[in-house]
Amino acid sequence: MKKLLNLNTLYIAAGIIALGAFFIPLGVDQYNLRTQGIYYFTDNMENYHTNAHPIEEEYTVDIDLTNLESNKEKVLFDDGENQIYVSKVTEPRPNEYELFFRSSGDFSTGGAMIVSGVEHKHTLDGWQTTFQAEAEAAYNGNTYTLSPLDYSGLSSNETDEFAFHLELPDEILEEEGIIDVAVANLYLNIWAEK
Repeated sequence: MKKLLNLNTLYIAAGIIALGAFFIPLGVDQYNLRTQGIYYFTDNMENYHTNAHPIEEEYTVDIDLTNLESNKEKVLFDDGENQIYVSKVTEPRPNEYELFFRSSGDFSTGGAMIVSGVEHKHTLDGWQTTFQAEAEAAYNGNTYTLSPLDYSGLSSNETDEFAFHLELPDEILEEEGIIDVAVANLYLNIWAEK
């Protein structure tokens, strides 16, 4: 009768158990990261810390108010890893416009970042999001302030969204209704492994 358990079999079994103990938690983290995106870091504050700070520069995008659909996906900000683009422009009432911007970030197991008009931070009271961006529109030498309209928290696909409201005087637009929208006070939100 052969010996079923010898020293080599014991070493192989111990090696498999050790590798499993090391790789299974990594696999679970990777799965959670892929399914939850940046949102994964907001629920995992014991392993990651946050930092958010304003970006000094102002960024502009041309918005065509005579063809609202043509503005979709125009880029406001792009640094190669983070992007902010126009998700939609609507006209709920004559001469009133709503401009929606979507932010897209970058993440890995070591951390994440997203540039947005929204500041995301963890405080002693819990998770907090604050609309920080400011915007102005320029048209025919006149400047119009846009007011904050709405914003979202982080979603599972590495994005958030923020929007502004623009009200223009009656009959201001000529045939070419292209305005320059300048957005300032964007925030770089970072999550880094502790």
